[in-house]
Amino acid sequence: MTKYLMVIILLFASFTLSSCEEISTPELPDAEITLTKEVVTASFTPSSTAPPFTPTNTSVPATPTNTSLPPTPTPTSAPTSLNATGPYVIFKGAGGVWVTNPDGSFPTRVSEYKIHGDLHSAISPRGDFLALVISNDQGLDLVLVKIPSGETETIAHLIDSPPAENYDPTSANSFATYAIRDYESVAWQPGDGRLLAFIGAINGPTADLYMYDTQSKQITQLTDGPSQAVLPVWSPDGQYILHFGVSWVPPFGGAIIGANQFDGVWAVRASDGEVITLPKNEGSRPHFVGWQDNSHYITYDTGECSEENLRSVDVVSGETTPIMDASFYYYIDQSPENGALLFSSAPGCVNSLGEGTFLLTPGQTIPTMLHDKRAWGISWMPESRVFNAYPEGLFSSDGQIHYDPPAYDKSFIPAVSKEGYQAWEVIENRKGRVVVTATTGEWGTIFEGSISQLIWDPLEGKTLIITTDDGSLYAASYPGFSPLIMGNLGGDVYQAIWSP
Repeated sequence: MTKYLMVIILLFASFTLSSCEEISTPELPDAEITLTKEVVTASFTPSSTAPPFTPTNTSVPATPTNTSLPPTPTPTSAPTSLNATGPYVIFKGAGGVWVTNPDGSFPTRVSEYKIHGDLHSAISPRGDFLALVISNDQGLDLVLVKIPSGETETIAHLIDSPPAENYDPTSANSFATYAIRDYESVAWQPGDGRLLAFIGAINGPTADLYMYDTQSKQITQLTDGPSQAVLPVWSPDGQYILHFGVSWVPPFGGAIIGANQFDGVWAVRASDGEVITLPKNEGSRPHFVGWQDNSHYITYDTGECSEENLRSVDVVSGETTPIMDASFYYYIDQSPENGALLFSSAPGCVNSLGEGTFLLTPGQTIPTMLHDKRAWGISWMPESRVFNAYPEGLFSSDGQIHYDPPAYDKSFIPAVSKEGYQAWEVIENRKGRVVVTATTGEWGTIFEGSISQLIWDPLEGKTLIITTDDGSLYAASYPGFSPLIMGNLGGDVYQAIWSP
């Protein structure tokens, strides 16, 4: 979750989070620090006797005061091509879709189009294709982009653009466009990824569920109904496609943001196209948390005071099984590592657990409190393998590790490497910087500027890849973490992931 979405959430909730006092600590020992107009580079000299990395609650050192200005960093020598095989780091943003080697080298644009949706859903299980919903003058198209070559194939024209003359944001065409564009629209079949589920309005007038066979090249329409299909997701065994139906109904306010009516839940058996109607959760929107096993998904209801009735649903029979009696605040997510659920709780509602952040592991009926404060946003971070519970910090899926943020309520875009190194963006006095802690357990500022993404390399976990709001791409490697410019991605970067 980005720092901008955090601000929106806080304003929407009409709460004011309190910030603790800033605490400063001495500069990193044995570090030579140089300040430029945009970049602070720090050359670390870790002691050979330094203890192994452990999470600490240390604070962020003050911004260096050295004002000497060395020359602007020059591009580092880098490979002249992408590696023949992955993994790669994939970025989407204003400049399209880009791919780099694991260390951030040789940035290569593979799609120049503005795309919609999550890259994690777009990447195939083998990492060889991206399924992208793109906008163009004609409307929305579904394309397959081969990784790493960038070869592109248009699979389907999903919907025409709404007419420019007398444009009506409440027309049938507009509603179908919102469903395809503004919700997750693609899902690869687990395993070999032969089948691709996607949402389109190929045969109009509403958005429906379709399936593309990458071997036969055939497209099959799976559903046809009055509501708009959204959020396709495969069962873990690749046998069923779960999806939801929503509608936009009057009265409409100002900006039309998201559907305001939840119509139902259906599963489609991929082998024969049978459509199974499933029980609808209470509330105005779908609540899909994750899968309990191959045939049961997890959902909940929206009550008068909070979220409640956390349960699993059999995707074949529709039978439900309670998971937890307690009510909770609506921020919740699941770890794919062990199926654990992290959620936030607030006092004052029926069956409330009180104030705090709680973990519920499979088999538990009574959750474990991990923190005595509620989180204002919870999301699983696949590359870091932790929950981000803003602003309280990061939690492992077993609840054994808690990483405190370097500056409470001022720390955004966390990233944890395979080595356990942490990196965060800290924003204070409207100025951003990147801080890192490695084997010494002390925080050091390695970069100053406006940051859009932080991600560690997928192989060794010793190189931090940094993107800025103007699209600049940097790599900073252990032990010195001196940022080296690798190129530019053509504008602001919205997401960075690893390919399989």
